[in-house]
Amino acid sequence: MKLEASILRDFFLDSSLSDFFKETDIFYIDFLSHTAQSCTTLRSFGYEDSDLLKVIEDFPVHESDRERANLQLQRIWSGQTETFIDAFRLASKDKSTYRWLRFTIKVLLRNPNKRPRIIVGHVVDLDDLINSQEEIRERLVEIDTMRELFTAINKSLDFGETFSRTTSQLRRIIPFDRACAESLEDGRLVVVAGYGYNESDLSGLVFPAHGVDNPAVRAIEERRIVICNDVRQSFPGFINATEDFATMSWLGIPLIYEKKVIGLLTLDNKELNAYNDQHVRIASELSEYIAIALEHARRHQLVTRQAMTDKLTGLANRYGLETHGISLFQKAIEEEHSIGVLILDIDHFKQINDTYGHAYGDVVLQTIAMTIRGQIRTRDYAIRYGGEEFVVLLPDLGTREALIVAERLRNKIAQIKMEENKKMPTVSIGIYAAIPGTLDILHEYIRKADMALYAAKEAGRNRSRVWSISPEFYGER
Repeated sequence: MKLEASILRDFFLDSSLSDFFKETDIFYIDFLSHTAQSCTTLRSFGYEDSDLLKVIEDFPVHESDRERANLQLQRIWSGQTETFIDAFRLASKDKSTYRWLRFTIKVLLRNPNKRPRIIVGHVVDLDDLINSQEEIRERLVEIDTMRELFTAINKSLDFGETFSRTTSQLRRIIPFDRACAESLEDGRLVVVAGYGYNESDLSGLVFPAHGVDNPAVRAIEERRIVICNDVRQSFPGFINATEDFATMSWLGIPLIYEKKVIGLLTLDNKELNAYNDQHVRIASELSEYIAIALEHARRHQLVTRQAMTDKLTGLANRYGLETHGISLFQKAIEEEHSIGVLILDIDHFKQINDTYGHAYGDVVLQTIAMTIRGQIRTRDYAIRYGGEEFVVLLPDLGTREALIVAERLRNKIAQIKMEENKKMPTVSIGIYAAIPGTLDILHEYIRKADMALYAAKEAGRNRSRVWSISPEFYGER
């Protein structure tokens, strides 16, 4: 064995082979004699001959390759294999860079304890090849994503749906944790859709579009994509939309339609230095299409809203009830949540019209509608149901909570003072609330609330009643 080891050592340490080692990038280690011969590639990483004895036992590879490298080395040290071939990202000696290298390692001789005695290895630098392959792969993903994005953008006139499809595809090629589509309205950026937020976070979310130094304003005023990879350092006054999320990197894409800035698409990331020039290039290619989608959806939404709105009061009309109202009811069914229904009727409204004229009657209707809007939540839905009747849908509210809302409305309306000492009529309110089942329909809930309204009027008006199977359960308020 000693003779064999000696011959192998002499063979690999023969000075005449030194050029061969350099040309073929072969390295050699003899653990018994503590001698080693490095190679060109490893020397370019700063590793000299003496370093190899430590390097091969504690492979300085990238953290992502650590588990795989340790497994390969364990198989070599334990005698499970005499050879392994694998590629890793090796760190330079000063740990400043990593490059992909393919290692072919072979055990030539083991000691009596089966530990490797002599090892030779071959190194091939694959970094340029692998990076090129990765670049090609990323480009193919980008092309595929772009195709899907264009399909998503052109598939629907509903901007919320378009935005959801767009962000799900966009995350494949640009990293972000949150995203906002913001419409430029009267010098403000009004959030119209978001990704990564709770629904309640987006309600009424508005940012300044002028007059302050932040990346959003810069993107709007300079009409260019802006990236900020250290928000706290670059913009100490940056406004985080919610307290539970701190934006570290930010990318803003101005949305320009017919040479006019109509909004902004923002991407937020929790990590520093998340964005680069490639992301700016991708965003530039998409910005025009997203702007077109936003503008078309906004116009469609305007027409739809007008069709669903009562012109006199500004509340929803019967068409709105049949569309958005049904949608709210269906959501309550799916989530197994209660929904409350109020139906309000103006007491003696005919007398108001006969006494003061129909023009004043319209003022009364408008005033009551404005009061209803001021007393309910943004996610509640108020409808002008008939001439002097209003319906209010209260998602997630049960009977007790719906009754509280009804009484607050009734009392508020009764306290309104009109000009020229004209009379403001009172209202009667019927209430029904329950958790709807799959066989329930919204109009049945409205019918029961209407029956309770009838009971309120029969009891003398200017009061609320809750529907029940047994009339004695109608509580007078």
